[in-house]
Amino acid sequence: MSSTPAPLRAALVGCGGMGRHLARVVASSLDYVLVAGCDLAEPQVQQFAAEFPQAVCYTDYAAMLAAERPDVVVVATHNVTHAALTIQAAEVGVRGVYCEKPMATCLADGLALVEACRRHGVALAVNHQRRMLPVFLTMRRLIEGGALGQVELVRGSCAGDVLSDGTHTVDTLRHLAGDAEVKWVFGQVYREPSNPDEPRSQGFHVSGGWRYGHPVETGAMAVFEFETGLRAEVFTGKLQPPGRYYQDYEVFGTQGRLRRAGDQADPPLLVQMDQDGGGWKPVPLETGDKEIALVSSLQQFARTIREGTPHPLSGQSGLKDLEIVMAIFESARLRKKIELPLQQPRFPLEIMIESGEMGS
Repeated sequence: MSSTPAPLRAALVGCGGMGRHLARVVASSLDYVLVAGCDLAEPQVQQFAAEFPQAVCYTDYAAMLAAERPDVVVVATHNVTHAALTIQAAEVGVRGVYCEKPMATCLADGLALVEACRRHGVALAVNHQRRMLPVFLTMRRLIEGGALGQVELVRGSCAGDVLSDGTHTVDTLRHLAGDAEVKWVFGQVYREPSNPDEPRSQGFHVSGGWRYGHPVETGAMAVFEFETGLRAEVFTGKLQPPGRYYQDYEVFGTQGRLRRAGDQADPPLLVQMDQDGGGWKPVPLETGDKEIALVSSLQQFARTIREGTPHPLSGQSGLKDLEIVMAIFESARLRKKIELPLQQPRFPLEIMIESGEMGS
């Protein structure tokens, strides 16, 4: 007779809005027990404590790791801190780290993060959970089944900056392409002058030309080609086409097209078949519950920790997303197509700012 495994002890670092959202999913799962939360900001800690009274609250991350000895750490802090906090958790012997996207703000840190988890035998997932939404699973099934004929182009766009928001777009396009390897990336970015009197933002809203602790561009566009020959296009920020919504996707095939017109689209997915003529028609989904992606991802992460099963949001997958994102900036910096693997370890936007090429 098989017994139910004991729940994994989970601790959260980063008690802001997304962190508490992740904590709710963790706390409601039979696979985990939420034991602690940590944040440097006392108001965030107080909000966490009010919502999760069963968990112990900390403002010192090292103290939380030492006292609670969690099996799993959920990292939901500002982008610029993801790598260091994940590496710190791996080095003290946790069994898994579930890290918010992006995993790092430069390729060197992403590589170091993945290597630290590999060296210490720590399972790693990067929260590109959107690829697990029913709409994108359905789109991939239709593509793979040949419903659109030969797919020639996939396109995605979103508001926000490439590193914070476009990373979801890049990951979803990789998913739609069957996670084929990317051969090369060509990109362009621009950055409007920032107000020197504004503080550099550590949070969601852009201030002083920064967001989440790192500089951001105003708009970006890119094309990359997979080894299969399929091409992908990305438009973000103020270069997103007018009238498009957050995380808008199109798939172009020889026999038809798919359209996912942003997060609030109703119906969520449309198809236009060339051989049938006529306009767009809705595609039925097995479920429209957006929360199912995160729930499923964390359930699978528990199995990854316990059984070693592969996870669709693995650290290696997240590293490929980061490499493409960084290649977009490196292409803009060097004004040329970038063949992968990327050789630039730093964040190219920072280099452009330091050189005076792209504002302060």
